[in-house]
Amino acid sequence: MWQVGVVGLGGMGIALTESLLVAGWSVRCYDIRPEPVAAMVAKGAEAADSARALAAASDVVLTFLPGPDEVRSVALDPESGVLAGLRPGASMLDMSTCGPDLAEQLGAAFDASGRRFIDCPVSRKAPDMTVLVGGEPGVLGPDEAVVKAVSRVVLYCGRRGAGYAVKLLNQHVKYSWYLASAEALLVGEALGLDAETVASAIEQSSGGDSGFSTAAKFFRGDEDGVRTHAPASTIEKDLALAESMAALAGVRSRVLSEAVDFFVTVGASGYRGRPYPESSELLRVLRAMPPRTGV
Repeated sequence: MWQVGVVGLGGMGIALTESLLVAGWSVRCYDIRPEPVAAMVAKGAEAADSARALAAASDVVLTFLPGPDEVRSVALDPESGVLAGLRPGASMLDMSTCGPDLAEQLGAAFDASGRRFIDCPVSRKAPDMTVLVGGEPGVLGPDEAVVKAVSRVVLYCGRRGAGYAVKLLNQHVKYSWYLASAEALLVGEALGLDAETVASAIEQSSGGDSGFSTAAKFFRGDEDGVRTHAPASTIEKDLALAESMAALAGVRSRVLSEAVDFFVTVGASGYRGRPYPESSELLRVLRAMPPRTGV
């Protein structure tokens, strides 16, 4: 039977290990803390006393670690790391959230030794994970069956490091949207509005779902979808009113201020009368402009 190793038994790693066991895989696990290892052994996993020992007994090692420093150390430590233990042709799939530069560094080290490294960060917990694979379809080889057994969706992002990159873009959207939502609810609270009523109203309105999907229409080239939206001048007006209301409530919304500033810029451009998703093109223009320097 294919031997699966799991390094890192935080909440995500525990869910992964439990899901692999339920799916019938043979699992060996390692964590610097003995308690979660003991808990997984009680559920049918085997234990290893180091990442290197785990890798030596595994066909594929799945890592769920706090960040790039931990991933680098677990992967490359010459005494106790995964690469030091892996057999030729075996692989390490990192499911942590890191930057694409780490994938290049680790990938080069694994390639040079005849082992395989693939960035595979995830969203949500197993067995409901979305796995973002840094490579083209087929890059996982025989490990694909392991990944699919504990995932809802497996997406191939195109090249090494792209899995990490797409995960960070997801975090950009998720937590910017969170902050905008929290700030809006704070304004409602300051105005004396009922939080349940405000939240339910927004959930049933466009604010609850259309922010990302509207931006995606432009970048996907969905011209018909873009044309269904209001002109940018309307959005400029709406946001000015929202900012004025927030100010009267005594709340400074950082996300709203940035949005107001952007749509004021849009309003002074040729995009003012165009459907507002087209203003995304202005972001490209602004990106290409050199930064302003102080006098």
